[in-house]
Amino acid sequence: MLFGYPITATAENWLHECLRQILQAIHRNLESGNTSTNWAELISEPYRSRLKRRLNISEKPNPKRLSLGDKLKNYQALLKTINDSEREQILQAFNDQNKIALLLSGQHDCEVIKDLPKTIQKPVTDLFTYAFEILTDLGIRDKHYKAIYDAASYHICPFCGYEYFDAPGARREALDHYLSKEKYAFAAANLRNLVPMGNKCNSHKLAQDILRKDDGTRRKSFDPYNHGTLTVSLDNSQPFAGELGKTGEQLPKWNIDFGSNSEEVTTWDDVFHIRERYERDVLNEGFTSYLREFGNYCKSWDSVPTSTEELKDAIRKYTSYQESNGFKDKAFLKAAVFRMLHRHCQNGDERLIQFIKNVVGVGV
Repeated sequence: MLFGYPITATAENWLHECLRQILQAIHRNLESGNTSTNWAELISEPYRSRLKRRLNISEKPNPKRLSLGDKLKNYQALLKTINDSEREQILQAFNDQNKIALLLSGQHDCEVIKDLPKTIQKPVTDLFTYAFEILTDLGIRDKHYKAIYDAASYHICPFCGYEYFDAPGARREALDHYLSKEKYAFAAANLRNLVPMGNKCNSHKLAQDILRKDDGTRRKSFDPYNHGTLTVSLDNSQPFAGELGKTGEQLPKWNIDFGSNSEEVTTWDDVFHIRERYERDVLNEGFTSYLREFGNYCKSWDSVPTSTEELKDAIRKYTSYQESNGFKDKAFLKAAVFRMLHRHCQNGDERLIQFIKNVVGVGV
């Protein structure tokens, strides 16, 4: 991903912490034969009062409208039917699945839900799916998103760099389970595992396993809450070696480089199809218009180049201008395009220089 989210945005992670306290107490109490269902007593204030109504046990449970308390009761009841070793396995899975940073960096591993005793798989999934759903009603989801939005210099999806995020109060952006809830259900309500994401990126990722390839091979992934800025380079792209544009012009053959061949970059590209999307949807689609924008930029500043050297200098200045715009309106990719053009022009690519003169129409 191109940049990360502030870890402070996960400060309202109290629902996940409450569930951790309750599950640990349930497992601990079962060892002594205690099967109390007064869940509110198991969590600390001030969260006890916030969850009290949801932790009540229904007198006549409706299977379609079970409370958090009902789901905890069901979890505890089925936990009683398995042996101590299996209970220990389940609690270990909860702890392991929520070591998000270590899992993403490849320093830790965990079992997935299907590795657990079959009896407990559905109760776990139901419990934590419900917990995720009530993040909205409890106001946690909106606080989480607002913290991210307010801290961002650019309100853009960091997984692609060009899908805009709406302001808090608008229809909510997709909130992705970075570790999919289908496999890592214990992390389904953990804000450390929840990341706002543009709809296009979300539709590419869906329920893909960020920790494992399709063949089960373990892989490393970027940590959305512990990640610096990644740069994009097109310097090794080849002018006139790509496909034809919409009006028959020869496009460059794009070589998209992220300055690293790390596993994290590979996973990001594999899951979100970043290079493919950049080439198809941005670079090929926009290349000629970017050149025209450059021409308009020169004319608007009354600095139309009158020589090849002036043209090169104008490209250099325009590159700096686009770099100053950061992630606004795909400026980071436009800057990469013009860095590449400047490099080839500096190396004496006369065909490219003439092409830019013709397309831009700067009168050189």
